[in-house]
Amino acid sequence: MRAKACIAAAVLGTIFCGVALADDYPSRKPGLWVLTLGAEGTPTHTMQMCIDAATDQIFHNVGTDLRAKRCEQNDVKVNGSIVTANSVCKVRGTTITTLATTNFSSDSAYHTDVKTHFDPALFGKTDETMTQDGKWTGPCPATMKPGDLVLANGIKINVKTLNMLKSFVP
Repeated sequence: MRAKACIAAAVLGTIFCGVALADDYPSRKPGLWVLTLGAEGTPTHTMQMCIDAATDQIFHNVGTDLRAKRCEQNDVKVNGSIVTANSVCKVRGTTITTLATTNFSSDSAYHTDVKTHFDPALFGKTDETMTQDGKWTGPCPATMKPGDLVLANGIKINVKTLNMLKSFVP
């Protein structure tokens, strides 16, 4: 279970980061987003994210900054509503090669497919395929403020906290 969580975290970071490198990526509508994450052989997980324009940019920048430290290749192409990101990164002695394709069907929905290869294997996995579907559901509830991310296990974190912590990542 812990291995799956680590792999999911690595690939999830890639999902958010790929779009971040493009200055002209499609924008997401401010408000509450429901993100559904799936990986082969695991149940889907659902998270909630409250964004405004500023915190949406912070979500993207956190990942971009981390990738800049670990990735020797970051190629992002935007073609209308489709963003394709290819990356080669090193984490704990493993080279992680990723192809992520995000299709924004509007400013209130998108779908991402991610294919990742680990060399050598990471936690016993050499390949991982994941998907993420994002859907805008309306205004953020009173219990959430822009930047809040409620994980599948109910833990709430704010991207502004993550942004401050990135300086501690080697």
